[in-house]
Amino acid sequence: MDARFAASRSREVLRHPGRELSPRYSLAGCQAKPVRFDLQSGQSLLDAITAEMERLGGDAAVLQLDSIALEDMHYVIPAGARDDSHAAWYSETYTCEAAQLQHATAMVGRKDGQWFVHCHAVWPAGGQGVLMGHLLNDQCRVTAPFAARGHVLTGAMLEVALDPETNFPLFHVRSPAEVAGANGALLTIRPHEDLRGTIEAACADLGIGDARLIGLGSLIGAEFRDAGPMLSPISEVLLLDGARVRAGRCAALELICVDPQQATFQGDLNAGAGPVCVTFEMLILAES
Repeated sequence: MDARFAASRSREVLRHPGRELSPRYSLAGCQAKPVRFDLQSGQSLLDAITAEMERLGGDAAVLQLDSIALEDMHYVIPAGARDDSHAAWYSETYTCEAAQLQHATAMVGRKDGQWFVHCHAVWPAGGQGVLMGHLLNDQCRVTAPFAARGHVLTGAMLEVALDPETNFPLFHVRSPAEVAGANGALLTIRPHEDLRGTIEAACADLGIGDARLIGLGSLIGAEFRDAGPMLSPISEVLLLDGARVRAGRCAALELICVDPQQATFQGDLNAGAGPVCVTFEMLILAES
């Protein structure tokens, strides 16, 4: 393992402006109901998801938007900090006239009482590999009616609040009410915590041996079992379909990430070699 990517050394690579807070990860059990989200054309992605949340109800949701077609799509990628009030920041806004997303996950929660969406996506780059970014959901238009796969969550929610450690407005896990028969959980992870190790600790807390993982976030460098490393201390990340826990261990943590030069990296993340940069948000779905 390259020591530059070890969670134990990540504080030497990147420092956030605020003091480190505890706990280092937050977890709330929930009922996760598989649901089809019918997203209407001509609306912004945010408005289309908001309309479905109002129809379906629930405390939060996680959508998978693979194959959705978007137009007038605006997005950003990771960038270095502009001053000492943040450890990282966002790039200028990029625009794509039209794209059909290959992979995309949307975490749905609340901000100032309104539905809010955090979405990372991957799409073809005109026959030259792929592009990836953090979508500006109110500035991306749904091209055609689309039936998205997803889960509506009851008993756990995501709520945006200013995080004093990173000085970013971030999703925080909340538990509006306890639910019987929980089959999943929302997880958020703080900076510098090893991604694989924290997932395994969270599953142990929940008593879950086997699980499917859906989520997104950012990492400080990354080393993969089956691919070359991502060297940047700043990135945006999306978990892919193969992310699984088996018998309490991360059997595979397949993900894709983009760095500030728009280079993408994909592979099965090594244990101890993927410290969180700003945050990571995840739905853990128990599997029998």
